[in-house]
This record gives sequence, structure tokens and C-alpha cells, in this order.
Amino acid sequence: MAGFDMHIKIHGGTPRTDEASLCDSCRHSRVTRGSRIDEELVLCEASQMQAIRITFKVTSCSHYTDERFPTYYELLHQAWIFQPASRRKAAGFVRAADLRQAEVAQCLSELREDNT
Repeated sequence: MAGFDMHIKIHGGTPRTDEASLCDSCRHSRVTRGSRIDEELVLCEASQMQAIRITFKVTSCSHYTDERFPTYYELLHQAWIFQPASRRKAAGFVRAADLRQAEVAQCLSELREDNT
């Protein structure tokens, strides 16, 4: 069969080594580097028990959390929450960071009820 090209894609094959380690951008890692290229200490704090020393470049991790993106808690505190009118206050938006802890908890419970 002249001129027949067959392309095969292998999933889960050898990981790429030219990319940075996931630990460099993970919220759970603590990376300490020295002045030489081989001076690097990486500690993973994803475990509840103790930090684990990582001695290799990480390409996949089930506990990876990108620190470049805000957490749900950080987003919540930046959010504007609509407060319906009451006898004492007019309806309007307030920053979640300005609410008392009990009011934030109430908003979260109402969200959970709406999603079920």
C-alpha cells in the first residue's frame, strides 16, 4: 500500500520533561532554591500529617491546586452579595468581606439549598 501513512497517538505515554514541575505553581508546595541549578528543596504540604520531600519533577498530581487562581473562599470574600430588603435596610449589594461570619454562613447555606 504505497502512500499510506498511519498516525498513532499513545495516551498516557512518556510525560514531557521540558515543562516546569507542577510544584512550581501548586498551593501545597514550598520550593526553596539555592544559587546553583542542583540546589532545590521541594516540600509537599498536601498531606494533613506532615510535609513530604519531593525529589523529582512532578508532571501529574491528584492534589494539585494552582496557586495562580483564587480559592473558592477568596472568591467569596471578593463577591458582592445581594441582600433583600428588610424592615431596617433597603435591598442592595454588599461585599461578602463586610458581612458578619453568621451572615456569610447563612448565604452559603441558602446557596446549598438552591443547588439541591
